[in-house]
Amino acid sequence: MKKVFLCLAVFAMSLTAIGQEKEEKVLRHKGFETNRFIDNWEITVLGGVQSFNAGQVFNGETADQISLFGNIGDRVMPAFQISLGKWITPSFGARLAYQGLGLNDGTDTNRFSNSTYHYLHADAMVNLTNWICGYKSDRLYNAVLIGGFGWATSQKQNLTDAQLEGSENSWNDEFAVTAGISNRFRLCDAWAIHVDLTGFLTKEGFLNVPTQGIYGFNYELMAGVSYKLPTERNFYAVDYSPYKNKIYSLEQDLAASRKDVEKGQSDNADLKDQLAKERKAKEQAMAEAKRIKETFSLSNGQSLSIYFTIDCSKVTDRNMENIKFLAEAIKTSAKNRVFTITGYADEQTGTSEHNMELSKKRAEAVYNALIDLGVDSNKLKVEYKGDTEQPFTGRPYMNRVAVVR
Repeated sequence: MKKVFLCLAVFAMSLTAIGQEKEEKVLRHKGFETNRFIDNWEITVLGGVQSFNAGQVFNGETADQISLFGNIGDRVMPAFQISLGKWITPSFGARLAYQGLGLNDGTDTNRFSNSTYHYLHADAMVNLTNWICGYKSDRLYNAVLIGGFGWATSQKQNLTDAQLEGSENSWNDEFAVTAGISNRFRLCDAWAIHVDLTGFLTKEGFLNVPTQGIYGFNYELMAGVSYKLPTERNFYAVDYSPYKNKIYSLEQDLAASRKDVEKGQSDNADLKDQLAKERKAKEQAMAEAKRIKETFSLSNGQSLSIYFTIDCSKVTDRNMENIKFLAEAIKTSAKNRVFTITGYADEQTGTSEHNMELSKKRAEAVYNALIDLGVDSNKLKVEYKGDTEQPFTGRPYMNRVAVVR
């Protein structure tokens, strides 16, 4: 009997681990919510008939095989079963069941006539209808496969005092395996009618028979009812729409972030190109300034031209290199020497009034740059000609200039 209680304890612990007493519900992969530990429990009570059947054993006295059993009709006995089960998902569950009463060999030898037995077993339940057709809480019929194992014990019968002497008790214990199908017809959310065809396989020694390793099967046809406890009795589909909307929103944010990253990478590439161009322009300006410094001398009447872009009077970095050189030349020139800065404009663009103002701004821009570099204002004079004079004929773009003489 200790083995029976051990099986019961193992089954109870497994159910507790599966259920996990949590009030909140969690998602399941089939699109339904799994339930709390207290939900979807059912008690089932069945009654019916059973018949234990086995093969033949060897008779040592006559060297013949003899049948241990009589006709099947003589072996039919009443059957009873009670179980407590829990559905973990719409398709899978587990139960702990007890069954018993008596068995009969149907012979005149009374090997185990009306032998009392008990069978405690833990079973897995698979709802084939829900698994194949999908879950429906108000479906009329469900087919449930049952399979499990347990411990069967029977009271020893018809033993002599010599056979009983030295025995621990008058019970025979054997391991058994259960299999069958339960046909369930729904009455309401709480009640259902059962018609079950099940059985268990075990050694014939369970019935005090010298089996020599032969197994027997106990057939059971039982009917009864099941009652679901008054907690949650159904399963509910998961509404995925909030999660889908959240995922879609996150995907949109991710796409926008990717675009920002790509734009940043593009802007970064443009900046690198711009820096490279500016670096190259500066190198060219420095090279030009070096060339001018080596060949130019204000003392012999040469002039220095500071060029501007169209309709612009801003001194560029490239121009500043030349202006820096010019400032040093002016500082080292004769004390009474005055340098004239003359601004010009291209006659092919703009009006005469606009070009006159533009040429003035160009001359003043060069003047201010020289002053900022420390040139004495007494050594500078500003003039502007607009487009009335074109110092470089045939090349209009070169007349966008301020000339220092």
